Amino acid sequence: MGSTVSLTVYGGANEIGGNKILVEDRKTRIFLDFGQSFSLLDEYFVDWLQPRDRFGLKDYFALDLMPQLSGLYNKQALEDTRIKYSEPEYDAIFISHPHIDHVAHLRFLDPKIPLYLGETCKTILDSVQETTKAFFFNEEDEEKKDGSVIERNALGTFRTGKKIKVDGIEVTPVHVDHSVPGAYGFIVETSNGVIAYSGDLRKHGNKPEMTEEFVETARKQDADVLIIEGTRVSASEKRKNHTESLVRSESSKVCENCGKLILAMRYPKDLDRFKTFHEIAKKTGKKLVISLKTAHLLLSLKEDEALGLPDPTKDPAIEIYQREMKQYKKWEKPFLDKCVDADWVKKNQKDVIWELDFTQLQELVDVNPSPGGSCIHSMSEPFEEDPSSQLQDEILHNWLDRFTMEHYQLHASGHAGKDEIFEMIKEIDAKNLIPVHTQEAKLFPKHIDVKNGVEIDI
Repeated sequence: MGSTVSLTVYGGANEIGGNKILVEDRKTRIFLDFGQSFSLLDEYFVDWLQPRDRFGLKDYFALDLMPQLSGLYNKQALEDTRIKYSEPEYDAIFISHPHIDHVAHLRFLDPKIPLYLGETCKTILDSVQETTKAFFFNEEDEEKKDGSVIERNALGTFRTGKKIKVDGIEVTPVHVDHSVPGAYGFIVETSNGVIAYSGDLRKHGNKPEMTEEFVETARKQDADVLIIEGTRVSASEKRKNHTESLVRSESSKVCENCGKLILAMRYPKDLDRFKTFHEIAKKTGKKLVISLKTAHLLLSLKEDEALGLPDPTKDPAIEIYQREMKQYKKWEKPFLDKCVDADWVKKNQKDVIWELDFTQLQELVDVNPSPGGSCIHSMSEPFEEDPSSQLQDEILHNWLDRFTMEHYQLHASGHAGKDEIFEMIKEIDAKNLIPVHTQEAKLFPKHIDVKNGVEIDI
């Protein structure tokens, strides 16, 4: 590659998450992902202490949490900052998958900049946007209370293999296996060579062949640069290296041997894990009780036949749980006549696998389950260096002890382990290697040492 092509990592260098990778080819400029950094945000904010939304990017710029670039952000985001709004100077944003550390900051972008994302990714973000306070993009012009207008975003969707031409750059998305459906890596063809970007990926999930296809495509394209994630790359493995099939078999044993209430806790977008619990419910003759948000997401994705997800309003193995609220949101109301409540769960608890979110553990007070139940914690185990996860784990155990429930840690990571990552690097055999989404770049084989905000000519 020559000096006409450069890379700047504005997020994801020596940190986990927050990927913002700028590719420039002469006058063409595209970003790969635009997410939120976990580690940098944690330096200044925690729980209730968060950046002030009403001031847009003011707090982010003041604390160097976002790149201060002209021609990138929308008018509302810049109102209380020193950067004046100017017309877009960037040509496109490509999103690999719908996790917060890759999409959270889309809301600040100028809506005139085209945003490209997978069809499934868009459906998931649409559902999250409707059922939570999160905001990513606008599909119609929207007038605010103060009379200002939030402009409609220029959106384009893709599926694997579709080539997208942006001036002098051509991008081909190739699906990968991750802990959320609709995840992609990108093959970026520039005027001076090929860049392969992994997004987040693994080989130990239900669809390892998708990741293998990305690796093979990058190898065949003779990639000049490989930008690859390394979340789990460390001197010693910090997480249990379970496969999805192991989680399924071990969780099935728990459910078969427990004649009391079973809690199943997972990440909301991890639909592979949902399918695991759904299969177990059918196998054991139990009911899988899901949240209203999960029901909304499943219905949103039911037309995507490749995912093979059930209709939660018709599936005999699924019940939808309705918390007792004084008022229900508009999106919740169509489900309410199909829901069960705490009294139903209490009455049928020995035949229930309940997907109960950590933030809704109070529902156990209403159900008051019989002693001897089980909790399958199908999320990452807490780490000693992460005080917030340690505290959350302690609180969870307090609840389980209060209601005499056994804890089982059964989770398959959404990220490849060190050996998997290094094997992919070897297979692709790119001329240059750039590790991102990792705090252990020093452990990677011969690579380019990148720093956030520093331009690299390859």
